[in-house]
Amino acid sequence: MSAINPEIRDLQQKYEELRVNLAKTQGELEEIRRTSEKTDRQTTKQFVVFFITMFIAVVASLVGTSIFQTDALRREMNARFENVDKRLDSLDKRMERIEKNFDDLNRELRAQKR
Repeated sequence: MSAINPEIRDLQQKYEELRVNLAKTQGELEEIRRTSEKTDRQTTKQFVVFFITMFIAVVASLVGTSIFQTDALRREMNARFENVDKRLDSLDKRMERIEKNFDDLNRELRAQKR
């Protein structure tokens, strides 16, 4: 029996060591789980913040670009309208000169008929 007792004692010691190691391992696993959950939450929050930031940046860029393009088109159209207005003014002046010449020609023809 004395031979069995040392074997049982050795087995009990190994069992205790394995139980302690198992408890340590379970504790480490639980800490890893908690850490990974915190990391997952933090990563999710960072992704949401990143997404919102990128969305705002894209929207601001689109709005800025559309404002710039609208302003550029407005300036271009104003320049063209000014050019058309100048041409119309020039055409009006020519028409007035032609009408004046026509009136002068009518007067001369009436004077010659008399």
